[in-house]
Amino acid sequence: MTGQDTLNRATAGLGLASIAGLVFVIEALGDFRFMRVSGAAIAVALVLGLLACVAGWLARPVLAVVAGVAFLAAALLQLISTATGNDWLGASLSTMSFWLGLGVGLLLVGLTAHFTDTMIERE
Repeated sequence: MTGQDTLNRATAGLGLASIAGLVFVIEALGDFRFMRVSGAAIAVALVLGLLACVAGWLARPVLAVVAGVAFLAAALLQLISTATGNDWLGASLSTMSFWLGLGVGLLLVGLTAHFTDTMIERE
């Protein structure tokens, strides 16, 4: 197993974490519903999670970076939405922090994989 394989699995794992976060759509969770995911937030979690999974599966660090930037943009949009008293995405600040973590994680994994590939090519 190489370091690249590990980075690809981490990328796919972050995508799966986003998709697994859709469990919070179920309102019957009661006290165990730690974050709110509804409306457009469902599409954000599903589409970007699938993009991250594809990036890991195809070993494409650029797609991981794109997914990471998109998660960060969604987190910023949620922050602005909450600060202005709106609900554009149907999410909460807990969801925003989850997306922030996924975005930073995907950026780090994608950039590490990209720069590792670049360093290997130079040798």
